[in-house]
Amino acid sequence: MQRRRFLHTLAAGAAAVSGRAARGAPQRVAPRVVVLDWGLAETLLALGVVPAGVAEIGDYNANVVTPRVPPGVPDVGLRLAPSLEWLAQLAPDLILINSSQASQRDMLERIAPVRAFAVYTDAGAPYARAESVTRELGALCHCEAAAETLIAQTAQALAINRAHLASAVAPMRPLYLIRFFDARHIGVYGARSLFQDVLDTLGVANAWRGPTDYWGIGVAPLEALAATPDARVLYFDPLPPDVARTLASNRLWRALTPIAHDRVAALPPFWGFGMLPSARRFGDALTQALLAARGAAPPVTGMAYR
Repeated sequence: MQRRRFLHTLAAGAAAVSGRAARGAPQRVAPRVVVLDWGLAETLLALGVVPAGVAEIGDYNANVVTPRVPPGVPDVGLRLAPSLEWLAQLAPDLILINSSQASQRDMLERIAPVRAFAVYTDAGAPYARAESVTRELGALCHCEAAAETLIAQTAQALAINRAHLASAVAPMRPLYLIRFFDARHIGVYGARSLFQDVLDTLGVANAWRGPTDYWGIGVAPLEALAATPDARVLYFDPLPPDVARTLASNRLWRALTPIAHDRVAALPPFWGFGMLPSARRFGDALTQALLAARGAAPPVTGMAYR
C-alpha cells in the first residue's frame, strides 16, 4: 500500500514538473503569412510552412508546378491587386511581397505589417540572393534547420547534375533558352536570370549574349537565334495558342540551323522568376533534356519537399 502511494506521488510530481517545463519553454509558432510573390510561396511550401493565403493559386500551380499549394489555402486574388477585403478577413500577421511590388506597400500595411524581399535586382545573382532570402524566411517562420536543408539539398542536386553532364555530354553545345511571346518574338533568358545561374553551375554555356532586364530576360525577334548556328534551342511550354498552331509550319523557325538539324527540345512549364525550388527543378529538367539528346539515361536527384 505504501509502495503504491509512493509511486502515485512520484508520478504526480513528475507530471507537475513536466507541465511547468512546458509552460516555461513555449514553442515558437510561425506567423500567419499571406504571400503575394510566387518565389516566396514556393520557398515557404518547400520549408513545410503553409501560408494563410497565396495570390493566383491556379496560375501558381500551373507555372511553378511544385511544390503545389495545398487544397484549402485561400486565394487572395491578383499578385498586383489582391482583394483587400479578403486580406482583412484573413487577418494575417504578415504580408510578404517581392521588392518590385513595393508600390502596394502603403495600401497593404493598413491590413498587416509587410515584409519585402529582393531576389531579382539590377545587381543580378538571384541564386545567391535566393539562398539569403531562404535563410531570412527560415528565421521568420522559426524553421532555420529546414532552410539550411533546402539550401544544401539544392546545391547537392545541382552538383549531381553537373557531374552527370560532365561525364555524358561532350562537347557541350551552347544553348538558347527561350519563351515564345508570339510567332515572331521571343524572350531569351540570360544574365541576371535564375536560369543563367543554374547554367553556370552546371557548366553549360548560354548562346545569348544580348541585353536583359533585371529579371534576366531579353526580348528579341525569332531570327536572333541565327546568330549562333551551332547552338541548341530549348523552349518552355506551354506555347501561346497561336504559336502552338503554327510553329510546325513557321518557315522562319524551320529555317534556323538548330531547328533544321533537330537540336531543339521543349521544357515543361517553369516560373522564370522563382527561387531555390525552381532552380532545382530547372536543373533536373535541363540535365534530362541534354542527356536525352545524347541518348543517355537521365539522373534522379530525388526532388522531395516537406
